[in-house]
Amino acid sequence: MNQKYIRWLLEEIPTLITEEILPADVAERLRQHYGDKQQERGMGWAVVLFSILGAVLIGGGIILLLAHNWDQLSRSVRTVLSFAPLVCAQVLGGWVIWKRRDRTGWREGAGTLLTLTIGSTIALISQTYNIVGDFGSFMLTWSLLALPVVYLLDASVPAVLYLAGSIAWVADMRFNAGQPLWFWLLAALIVPSLWLTSRVNRYRMRPVLMSWALALAICIGAGFTLTRDFGEIWMLTYAGIFAVLYLLGERWFADAANWWQRPFQTLGACGVFGLSLLLTFRWPWHEVVVPWHGNPTAAPLAIAVLWPIAAITLWLTSLRRRQFAEVLFGALPLVVAIGYLITARRESGVIPATILSDIYLFILGVGTLWRGVREQRLGVVNGGMLMLSTLIAMRFFDGEYSFVIRSLAFMAVGLGFLMTNMVLIRRKGATV
Repeated sequence: MNQKYIRWLLEEIPTLITEEILPADVAERLRQHYGDKQQERGMGWAVVLFSILGAVLIGGGIILLLAHNWDQLSRSVRTVLSFAPLVCAQVLGGWVIWKRRDRTGWREGAGTLLTLTIGSTIALISQTYNIVGDFGSFMLTWSLLALPVVYLLDASVPAVLYLAGSIAWVADMRFNAGQPLWFWLLAALIVPSLWLTSRVNRYRMRPVLMSWALALAICIGAGFTLTRDFGEIWMLTYAGIFAVLYLLGERWFADAANWWQRPFQTLGACGVFGLSLLLTFRWPWHEVVVPWHGNPTAAPLAIAVLWPIAAITLWLTSLRRRQFAEVLFGALPLVVAIGYLITARRESGVIPATILSDIYLFILGVGTLWRGVREQRLGVVNGGMLMLSTLIAMRFFDGEYSFVIRSLAFMAVGLGFLMTNMVLIRRKGATV
């Protein structure tokens, strides 16, 4: 059973006993059964975390031990010592697959240790035999060799380390005139593992942690792979990425108990809010007015426009399904596209584009607040209040607009608050 429903049931048990709906002995058995499950879940997290920490400490100790008097050892001894931790980690991994396949802590610990020893072995052998290479090739080799560990041991931390290595590689490619577009293939290689581990329960630690890592990697990797070729389209691309993350999360993690178990929605919503707030200023739209002198090719162009196209496709589906929150957050690519049309090579369109962004962010904040009140979710209510408060604060100190425009805008916002308040009062059947 989902943890949210378990907590709800445990909270309802005293009321059910008081109203004599549920016998006391049955209620106690339910409390023991589901309470034990929650305790086991907490213990499982502790075992996994201690296993990972132990593997990291062991790996660090091995590296420090090998580093001591390393220069005084012969080349053959260095080679043996370089491969010894890797061989031991592989033997441990094989034993875990054979004997402890059903133990998450063992899998995570062995997978983490094996991933770290792969990197240390590559570094030590390269140093011993003076193998020429750079940081980018080292990270790419390490990441690709660690990828099978993710699938063989069904572990999440090696997947996170793999994605971190992919980010390090694409960053090196970005600043050293390499080809960073291969990052998208590297990121796609982890998707089958995420899909396989999510089939049983997508709210477990492993799929949630992998989803967080993948979503963050996509957001970071997009900046490294596309900004060099597109100086003015980044707003539309990131609007598409954040909208896709949110819309996919609403479909995939809809029954999550807390924000941590909603990686796509949380990161997508924060991205939509942050980008919308950024677009309420003039300087991002000036990049659309000033011609871009880059020389984009077909591949980065396809990736750049794929995200907003995918977002609009998902948004149309949400519109047909009448999903209020999805329609609100998924509309950002459309807003940005309209802003592009308004400001394309026209300086006079900058102010209308910023006003459009102000209106969208205000509607987004009010809609989020309304949803939180309707569903009685305090976190969502606070999110809507944060959006509105931030927008009001930014516009109050924004010297780019005259006092007349700001006063009219504040009066419009105040009127909107009053109208929203009246609607909420009527919905609850109260009187002023």
